[in-house]
Amino acid sequence: MRFNHFLSSYYPDTSYGGKNLYNDMLEQARAADRLGYASISIPEHHLINILLTPAPLQMAVRLATETRNVRLVTSVAVLPLHDMRIYAGEVAMADILCDGRLVLGVGRGAFAYEMARLGCPIEGSREKFDESLNVLMVLLSREEVSWNGKFYNFEPLTIMPRPL
Repeated sequence: MRFNHFLSSYYPDTSYGGKNLYNDMLEQARAADRLGYASISIPEHHLINILLTPAPLQMAVRLATETRNVRLVTSVAVLPLHDMRIYAGEVAMADILCDGRLVLGVGRGAFAYEMARLGCPIEGSREKFDESLNVLMVLLSREEVSWNGKFYNFEPLTIMPRPL
């Protein structure tokens, strides 16, 4: 059996501060790595008035410098909130900087109020998620990709750098 440690960044007391929260998360990650956990999961949340992790790829890169063995899992990256043409490059770069230990967990969002605040109502996010996931997978696996869909339309392009 393998174990995963979820790095919850839910901290309602905002006076604790981001630096303290992220230092706590780093310490948890180091401990999980030391104890032989298989992976560490990093959430993505925005604008919900608590301390949180709005940039899981950045956190994964930082955790890669503090750990040696654990896989670094986004849990989950909220695809409807990102432009896949930009996000694919960010994912590829994070994968390289994490020495191939990055695992991209994706989803369509969890909280209706969070999604609404960012202009992506959760009621319509399934369709955008599906297309975003398809675009992301193609951009990360092929070169000279073009797309003609409901949410994405673009001429041939290649994401650089390429993922590991």
